[in-house]
Amino acid sequence: MGYDIFADQLLLHTVQPAAVLDALLGTGVHVPDKSLVHPFNAVPYAWMQGQMAARLTTEGEGAVWFWAQIGRRDLVDFCRQAKGEVLFTCKVPREQVLLSHFGDWHAVLNRRPHVPDLPGESDAEYRARFEQVLDDFEERLRTVGGWGAEITDWPADLRSEVEQGWQPVLEPAHYGRFESWQATTHVLRAENVVEAVRFV
Repeated sequence: MGYDIFADQLLLHTVQPAAVLDALLGTGVHVPDKSLVHPFNAVPYAWMQGQMAARLTTEGEGAVWFWAQIGRRDLVDFCRQAKGEVLFTCKVPREQVLLSHFGDWHAVLNRRPHVPDLPGESDAEYRARFEQVLDDFEERLRTVGGWGAEITDWPADLRSEVEQGWQPVLEPAHYGRFESWQATTHVLRAENVVEAVRFV
């Protein structure tokens, strides 16, 4: 797809409701409504918002989600489920974009430790280590009575340990060229849109 996650201008795709196209045509900007975030995702999205505030040159309370690197077949399959919506292809300056690894982002969504791959490690070795890390952490969390509680209610040391461990999810240098990357920006501007395709 011609992606280069290290470029000054990033090629991004996002599928949005038709109302977003109307907003871009009318006002030139789409500002996401953070009240639409599902309650289960509120805490991980708040963490992502904090990272955006610390790392980006822009400001805002919401996040527009994009694909920054995805296989063509995966993108086509995704779009097939978007009847009535619009696929935007965009070019956005790198300093306005926070990249995150799509698969490893699920560690944040699931409030669990991130377990990065090790060089030369087989799938079986990784799976065994992954399960051991999670089992050990669960035992520690149960010991202090935090199991089943939201991460915001965990003891400060365990919460800090897990959140610090999420940092590699945001570092492109840690991953290979064929992996899927997502991206977030504070807003979507009409000037960043290269093409818009409505699915009917």
